[in-house]
Amino acid sequence: MKKCNLLVSVVLTLALAACGGAGEQGPEGKQGPQGLKGDAGSDGQPGRDGEGCYVVKKDADHGIVICPADGSSYVIYSPENLPGANGLPNGNGGYLFCNAGYFGAECEACSCEHGTCNDGLNGNGECSCSRGYTGQDCSVLALSYMADANGKTYKTTVINGQEWMAENMASDTATDGNSVICYANTEADPDFVEHYGCLYSWEDAMKVCPDGWHLPSKEDFDSLLNAVGTSNLERSQNLRASSWSNGADILAFGALPAGCFLSSSTNGAYNGFGDNAFFWHSTPKDDVASNEAYDLFISKNEARVNTYSTSHGFSVRCLKD
Repeated sequence: MKKCNLLVSVVLTLALAACGGAGEQGPEGKQGPQGLKGDAGSDGQPGRDGEGCYVVKKDADHGIVICPADGSSYVIYSPENLPGANGLPNGNGGYLFCNAGYFGAECEACSCEHGTCNDGLNGNGECSCSRGYTGQDCSVLALSYMADANGKTYKTTVINGQEWMAENMASDTATDGNSVICYANTEADPDFVEHYGCLYSWEDAMKVCPDGWHLPSKEDFDSLLNAVGTSNLERSQNLRASSWSNGADILAFGALPAGCFLSSSTNGAYNGFGDNAFFWHSTPKDDVASNEAYDLFISKNEARVNTYSTSHGFSVRCLKD
């Protein structure tokens, strides 16, 4: 009889062990290095370890300890109890500060795309825009204007510290007041000059930029290309107007596919409208006697430098001196 009682007792003990009851409160988390003690655990789970910190200043009298909070802020723990003007008390003996790029008591993220932010706890998040940008978050290109010999105005944009025309030249008058030939593909667009500007021979292209501006050299265009991308495809996309083959036009250069005038054809012919853009450089190939000069060629797939006959008609973009 005693043997049966013993067997029942063992079975009950194993059953209770298998089912178990609610777990006890877990141990308190470890204290972080130079930081706060961790929270107590619950329901059998260990507590979270304390926040880690590090000493950033230490001498014989005191040390200042910084604890990372999150990407927007950090906490300083100091025996000196830093004044609230330099930080907000976090309730645990430390003071909260905003990281660079965050502002205000809540350490909100700044939204300056092209500029610097008035950040810090006492900052208001206002942006100081880099040259060439404007708007509350410095995301808008600041366009200004220039005028040709006839008084027509054109938008301009700043790219890599240089001010470029943001539209094609559309003047039939040189800076000295003499006439130049404005080739216009009106069969492709009756308002070609209004929408795409004129197509000029290289010789006339050298004459139409107003005082204070000049026809860009090969070096100027090389600098432009290096500033807008690392591949021909990326450069093309960033220079093309957004209305042309999904161009990004992030720098407001606004290139449009005006095509060209080919003087070598019988009586001349227009080519490439809707597909390509050509912009004259002021730099001749080797020498003027070669009858060729450099140009910037843009299609929906590439932007690169070519050389063509100086008698062809290409678009013009002037660059500020």
